[in-house]
Amino acid sequence: MSEHTRDDAVAPPTSGSPTGWRRERAASNGWAHGTLRRAVVHGVRLHNAREYHAAHDCFEAEWYNYGSGTTESAFCHGMVQVAAGVYKRVDFADDAGLRSLFDTARQYLAGIPADYYGVDIADVRATLEAALDDPGVVDDWRITLDGARPDARERDYAYAERVA
Repeated sequence: MSEHTRDDAVAPPTSGSPTGWRRERAASNGWAHGTLRRAVVHGVRLHNAREYHAAHDCFEAEWYNYGSGTTESAFCHGMVQVAAGVYKRVDFADDAGLRSLFDTARQYLAGIPADYYGVDIADVRATLEAALDDPGVVDDWRITLDGARPDARERDYAYAERVA
């Protein structure tokens, strides 16, 4: 683990044992990269609240913690593209922009484990594919985290403001 991505205050997953969680280290915080899990939780909640720009900021700020070619970097970059693509459609009616960003996101997320840091990557991939044909599928799309589709809280907005 890199010390700059360590955050022992990040809570364990609310269900299951997703990729990134190390159950054997749970007593001392089992996340391989606690700051990544923190960004994921805030970014997914903000996405689900239709705060796509703020969600983008959460993933983008964390993306800079990882070197090119790492799984963490690819995941964050893919999620940045996801948030930006939905933002293009919902806020600017730019379906061509969504398609371009989603096509790139598919490439970044191609090798990411299906449960990475609690995100249902299989559903994200399926939604990206479907949106290339029908961008409207993202209009009410909520990302699944730890088996649920959580809503944003005040602390999610505060986090996004800090990292923007």
